[in-house]
Amino acid sequence: MNDIEYLIISSSIDYSTDLVCLELRERKKRYLRLNRDKFGEYEIIFSLNNREMTVKLDNNSYTVRNNTLKGIFFRAPVFLRSHKRYNVNEQLYRSQWSSFIRNLIVLDKAKWINHPVNTYRAENKLYQLQCAQNVGLLTPKTFVGNKLPESITPMNKYIVKSLDTALFYDGTQEYFTYSSVVGGNELVESNIKDAPIILQEFLEDKRDIRVTVIGNKLFSFGITKNGENIYGDWRKNAKEDLQYIPETLPNDISNNILKLMNKLGLLFGGVDLAFSDGQYYFIEINPTGEWGWLSQYSAIPLEKAIVNELVGEA
Repeated sequence: MNDIEYLIISSSIDYSTDLVCLELRERKKRYLRLNRDKFGEYEIIFSLNNREMTVKLDNNSYTVRNNTLKGIFFRAPVFLRSHKRYNVNEQLYRSQWSSFIRNLIVLDKAKWINHPVNTYRAENKLYQLQCAQNVGLLTPKTFVGNKLPESITPMNKYIVKSLDTALFYDGTQEYFTYSSVVGGNELVESNIKDAPIILQEFLEDKRDIRVTVIGNKLFSFGITKNGENIYGDWRKNAKEDLQYIPETLPNDISNNILKLMNKLGLLFGGVDLAFSDGQYYFIEINPTGEWGWLSQYSAIPLEKAIVNELVGEA
């Protein structure tokens, strides 16, 4: 029976997790990867009395002991929210295994990247924006609700985004919502009563910056397309069409980001900044943000820094 040092919680198609697992394998660490979309292939039993979990997979048995488990890489905390119709068995699978993942917080001796409680809390957009302001980071003027503020100016532009991850299905068509640039005149004529939105001021000629924070290390990249700043949401572009230029942040911005991480209780985070009119604006932080593409296109092995933090190696 294989005693596990490191537990990986993810999905089977996550490239970032693949990189972490390859790095753990290179270092000859004993790890077990549990994919949320493959739970039906596992035989799992958790003994509360012994504080240990046994997992059987492909005729191999693995043991996760609370007192010897060293680290947990918590990559995929939830099943992606959507309005796709699931049959009863699929609903049972998703709801109960989601609960099982949440209950793994009983493994409280290991180092989590990131701890589920902190992850779920940090995903709340209003909360993270408030925390960013409290540590000294500048944020765009922000409103949340299903009513427009009286200060809306028809000739101005605004940013509209969903309050939570929004994935929708219409028949066989799948829709994912990005941040959108919307004119004030269009907003005034829109009906937003059905659901709350995030409404923010539009930052003119902004440069997008992605900061991947791992422990106390910051890996910052300016994101451009053909050497130019990107209008609107840069994520609408194919990642291979963009350029990722290493960027040195001012000390006060770097220190405030680390303060934010500490306040949120996170060891990892994908922070989006925007540089506009000589100012750095905090846009959002994703506690399970994507980063594998940055390793690929920037040639900076972020997976090594993540595993260093997980296993406690320099």
